Amino acid sequence: MFDDPESSDEESPVPDADSCSSKELITLFQHNISASSEVAASLKRTCGLHLSQSNDSSSLAVGLSRKELQLYHVRDTGELALANGTLGQYKSRIRGVRFFNSDSNSLICCTEGGDILMYDVRSGKEVHRFEDTSEGLKKSMTSCDINQNDRVLCASTEVQKNGDSFLLFFDVRERKNLGCYWECHSDDITNVRFHPTNPDRFASASVDGLINVFDISKPTEDDAMEYCFNVETAIDSINWHKDPTGRDLVACITTTNDLHLYDVESQDSVAMFDRENITKAMRRTSAIDCNVVGTHDYGNGSFFVLCGSNYNKGSECLRTLRYDNKCLLPDRSFGGNKQIVRASVYNDQAQYLIATGESGLITLWKCQNETEPSINSASKNLKQKLHVSRRAKPY
Repeated sequence: MFDDPESSDEESPVPDADSCSSKELITLFQHNISASSEVAASLKRTCGLHLSQSNDSSSLAVGLSRKELQLYHVRDTGELALANGTLGQYKSRIRGVRFFNSDSNSLICCTEGGDILMYDVRSGKEVHRFEDTSEGLKKSMTSCDINQNDRVLCASTEVQKNGDSFLLFFDVRERKNLGCYWECHSDDITNVRFHPTNPDRFASASVDGLINVFDISKPTEDDAMEYCFNVETAIDSINWHKDPTGRDLVACITTTNDLHLYDVESQDSVAMFDRENITKAMRRTSAIDCNVVGTHDYGNGSFFVLCGSNYNKGSECLRTLRYDNKCLLPDRSFGGNKQIVRASVYNDQAQYLIATGESGLITLWKCQNETEPSINSASKNLKQKLHVSRRAKPY
């Protein structure tokens, strides 16, 4: 599942299409947004697989299937511009890219070959390389993340020759290995995410279908394990959100493009949307072409799902669905998309979405006018326009 896709455009016996009229789509998806900036990562064939934006919103890191890490400036005007050329070119595939939370000049990147590299984006130079060789050879990485106070770095691995998959922890300031967990998953670990506000809370997901939530301040892996959710199918990615009452939720996207939502404290399944449900919510006809990219916070206590259609190489449809009381509701439609999207970031303060994918394009859509008109005003303007481990604790 970790191979970089040449193309994920699935053949469907019936072409995908909208399930309602254009007039109905305009009513349902109140914001029909055109791309404000777009750049190509390379003149050669490549796929954008990973995105991370700095906390000050000025920089964007892009991990490509060509084993290359690029850095872009995001200008106040919404334009994207290549900065400092290429940060790194590697012998193995990039598996994760993440900016520090409070230091917009620091960035980490992990590779399949087992390297975790730290960069200073001002100079464009590597400043440190984290490695774990506790079992002999370096372990194949699958993802990475940094906790909220930028003290702890975690990287996950594929299953190793001894049958274990690992969560590796490093002290960012001391530049040393803190230990690992290896009993919590029985297959490749696909995604790790620290809680956005609690530096000790951490979640991992795996091909084994499990989502584990830990308190990494505890002394052992058994003590650290707080909750375990069994999705019963391979997991592609996870993300943290909150419901209107402030409860922690974990959103999970499976490798079959289903969306699961769990309440962490009660350990209850809050909602599950399969590929067919999401296709219907998007107002499309072909579930086999449904592509669920990720979930993002609006910044107002709610979140949305970014999804599209793989039909016609992704150019037919890219939309967001707003989560509301166990339902997915039509939200925004992004015009001019030219690729099957594989990664995205959303800036809730400046209200823009950046996406990349199988054509190697990085595209920015502004989701709101600078004047932030009311819904009625925006709808009116839109209609006018349309006429035209047990080992030592991590720290």
